[in-house]
Amino acid sequence: MASLDLARNKPLYQSLVEQLKRETSSHPAHTRLPSVRALAREHCLNPSTVVAALRVLEQEGLVYCREGSGTYLAPKPAVPHVPAEAEQADIDFTSGTPSPEFFPVDEFKAAFNTVLDRDRGQAFAYPELQGYGPLRHSIAAYLAQQGLTVNSEHVHITSGAQQAIFLLAQLLLAPGALAVVESPCYPGAMQAFQAVGARVVGVPIGQTGLRLAPLQQALRHAPRLVYTIPNYHNPTGAVYGADIRKKLVQLARERDFYIIEDDHISELYYTPTRPPLLWQEAPDRVLFVKSFSKMFMPGLRLGFIVVPPQLMSHVRDAKKAVDIGSSGLTQRALDLYLRSGHWDKHQALLRSIYRERAGVLYSALKRHWQGTAVFHPLRGGMNCWVKLPEGARASELLKLTAPQGVLFSPGDDFSVARQEYRNFLRISIAGTFPERIERGIALMARYWHSA
Repeated sequence: MASLDLARNKPLYQSLVEQLKRETSSHPAHTRLPSVRALAREHCLNPSTVVAALRVLEQEGLVYCREGSGTYLAPKPAVPHVPAEAEQADIDFTSGTPSPEFFPVDEFKAAFNTVLDRDRGQAFAYPELQGYGPLRHSIAAYLAQQGLTVNSEHVHITSGAQQAIFLLAQLLLAPGALAVVESPCYPGAMQAFQAVGARVVGVPIGQTGLRLAPLQQALRHAPRLVYTIPNYHNPTGAVYGADIRKKLVQLARERDFYIIEDDHISELYYTPTRPPLLWQEAPDRVLFVKSFSKMFMPGLRLGFIVVPPQLMSHVRDAKKAVDIGSSGLTQRALDLYLRSGHWDKHQALLRSIYRERAGVLYSALKRHWQGTAVFHPLRGGMNCWVKLPEGARASELLKLTAPQGVLFSPGDDFSVARQEYRNFLRISIAGTFPERIERGIALMARYWHSA
């Protein structure tokens, strides 16, 4: 490597960060970086300075660490197929989080102020590695409302669901190990598994869950884990049926693998009752991951994992290696918010808002796309998976609608293997108001039929 550039008035670790970015920009993913000692010796730096630089690169998702092995370049995240003209979209069907207008800012501001008055300087102390104890108790109480008996000692607070998935990937997957995912799949999960050097195999998913025959075939290769979103799957909106849930749990016990259940949005149900969680079928085999981003405020970056006793110490060690704890002040404020009763009211409000949007979307699709595309009404969540005729290319339609300010996600953004789902697209109602939903679907249909 070239000598460290110290010309600019920046901390030493930041200069090293920038140099490592330059030096490794053309290197392939999973390239092993020199050791901390080697980098320190080469640049005449203290090892702690090198560690600080590597920590920054890890937080930016550019590298990943494997205990006892070293630091490696992470795969570059997939770039959505969004044309340059679409930077100022008027109708955005790609967003995955609620409209900011519905964030409970006033209630959360009150919680923050109460925490500051109550805890003073203690609110800014280093957080507990596993998470703020009262918040873990509040989460256990919230899960108990759904009929889940969860010991708060099994709850681990994380900086969002993405970190939770990455921690579990680090824990369970060695380089070359196999991870099974749903196909199509949430891209963040695939990136987490690939970042630790795992092989990712997709199993097709239908409207009632994983296809069992392809799943059985994938299990012949002894995967360490299966990643699922059993309720309101992203991107398809599917909900696992009872038979498939039971079969998946049975197979996990028989074949000795763990199931990661990503419960990103089960609170947003439009049916009379909320669907059950897979975790309650097998707490010993299901690693339950949840974020507050989709239903609350994504900027908080808080989520949690529920893990069985045999993995508790390993998850704590993995968390310590990443960031030694999520924001203590934010955890305290969230705990107070959950205890206040505002959380239940907020969920009910969003269910009402998005139930209306889901109805508007389905009506618009029937009006403008009936007979041309295949789609299903939303049973919950924010995503609708639309199948265009064979041979069609959703990315080509996007090139026509994006300059008009209408964005959606082409299906191949969610492909496990290349060239999959090119005639599919995902429409999200998360950030689009009803009148714009109708207008956006009509415009997409007009350009499709005129192409």
